[in-house]
Amino acid sequence: MSALTLQFTQAGLDALLSATQRGFKGKISHMAFGDAAYTPSKTQTALKGEKERVAIVDTDYSDGESSSLKIAAKFDAPLEYAIREIGVFIESPDYSGEGEPELILLGVYSQENTTLGYRTPDVKVLQWLTLSLAQIPSDSVEVKVGVDNLNIIVDRELADMALVQLNTMQRQIEQELRLVALEQAQ
Repeated sequence: MSALTLQFTQAGLDALLSATQRGFKGKISHMAFGDAAYTPSKTQTALKGEKERVAIVDTDYSDGESSSLKIAAKFDAPLEYAIREIGVFIESPDYSGEGEPELILLGVYSQENTTLGYRTPDVKVLQWLTLSLAQIPSDSVEVKVGVDNLNIIVDRELADMALVQLNTMQRQIEQELRLVALEQAQ
């Protein structure tokens, strides 16, 4: 994936510039996977074969570079397809804060005859992308992390394991208390 570069779209750049002219930053909020392989175009407004779109769940500004930004999204729908395109979306600068925001395609990763990965119903994909921001105005974007961000996300498997461990600890404590009671009774 390192050989691919993000093709910014004209609609995404226009929305970004509109936000900065108003004194705001463009809010990167979603990522999408699709199954079409092609050379992305600046005039695109949508992925050609979008299969699923999810909110960004984490971001990492700690790489020390102001010209790049890391974002992550978790894809866990029970779908199966070849991942051949990845889209990054920003919220419309006209979003009033009520209802669902209109999402505008900021950029696309794809390449003809190239499969980036494969989705199966049983596998969750946590996709990290590093976006090069050198082609856009500095300090013009921020990341809007969704509700299920990686700082608080608890999958069913992890929750089940935690419950089993808590139950085991409870039984051990109860056994220890019974042992202490028996020792004191003698």
